[in-house]
Amino acid sequence: MYESEDSSVASSSFGEQDEMEHFMNRCSICFDAHLDFCLEFCRDQYCLDCFQKYIVEVVKSSWGLSVTPIRCPVCNEQIPKHEWTQYVPRAITEIYDKFNKPYRSYTRACPHCQDEMTPCVYNVNRNELMQPKFFCDIMESMLFSCFQGESHKNHTDHIAVKRWITIYKRQDWSDSKLLNLYKNIMQDVLIFEKHHINHAKKRFAHNISQEFINNFFVKPEVWKQLQFAHISNFPQMNCTSCHASICLHCGYDAHQGLNCEENMKLMAADKATAKDIKETVEWKLENSRRCPNCSIMINRDEGCNKVDCSYCGFCFCWACRSSWADGCGFYRCSNVTNEVLLLTDASMATATTNTTANSEDKTEIGVPNMKNIQARLVNHHQPRQEDRMEIG
Repeated sequence: MYESEDSSVASSSFGEQDEMEHFMNRCSICFDAHLDFCLEFCRDQYCLDCFQKYIVEVVKSSWGLSVTPIRCPVCNEQIPKHEWTQYVPRAITEIYDKFNKPYRSYTRACPHCQDEMTPCVYNVNRNELMQPKFFCDIMESMLFSCFQGESHKNHTDHIAVKRWITIYKRQDWSDSKLLNLYKNIMQDVLIFEKHHINHAKKRFAHNISQEFINNFFVKPEVWKQLQFAHISNFPQMNCTSCHASICLHCGYDAHQGLNCEENMKLMAADKATAKDIKETVEWKLENSRRCPNCSIMINRDEGCNKVDCSYCGFCFCWACRSSWADGCGFYRCSNVTNEVLLLTDASMATATTNTTANSEDKTEIGVPNMKNIQARLVNHHQPRQEDRMEIG
């Protein structure tokens, strides 16, 4: 006996309904385990194991200076901290709290005593009605220390700095303009200090810079960019413990007159350099470059040309160091002639093939594996051998 066409259709409909109900009661990440809970806001559902792995992966990769919001891996809605912390060990929450604070300062460990050096600290208790008097006093003191008498008022460098005092007193700019204002002020101040201040007194520009970035209530992202602008202008800092002068960009001893790469090449060529340090320096020379935005040396040992600086968040091309928005390619940079490709055409093809093959078995954490789901549905509804027999 054979089933009628109507009964076959009904059976198929019931099968699809059963299949749908099956997945409705499964974790939204692995689609295998039974759900353990639903998120309060979006009601997406997970098993505890998958959700924990997802949160741990996000937290351990969020060690930059920006606050990383924890989002639902399905709908991308932000998950309140009080909710996701219920499902992870306390140690993970502590890691998140350590590296995800507004106004977090950039720090560098001293290579001699390992104490942390912090060039900029945001004072959360600052008075909102803080007057710009101290900043202007430093500017005036710098001008007076070099020029005395009436003749200095017509000097080009004096006029360039003096006009910023008038503009600064108004303080009628928005957060979005503050970084550009800082850069323009410091450009004139540094030129003035270079041309007119003797070496023994060259702390005016540094003090002006710190007073500027400490004198405003700004959004965390703006302050983060301001502190990196300060570090770009003043990359050397004395350790408060051992008093060694350290480069904040590369972390080695200060190297006046040399950039970080030139200094590391000298370290690698120096026979007096310890073997382990020399190996580390050689690896950094091969795999590190300075971020074009914050000038901090960052590492990358694999991947395409697109790089996001983990400190300042700037997205740039690893090959030419220009902003990624300028239109560079992932594996071929249009701004670099005769570029040594990260992958040859043959290896790119192999990598693409391997990636395609592997993607069938493994997907990014938090992303549903649609190929597996579709394959299951197809296999579930494949007609049986006896169903394909022709009716004689």
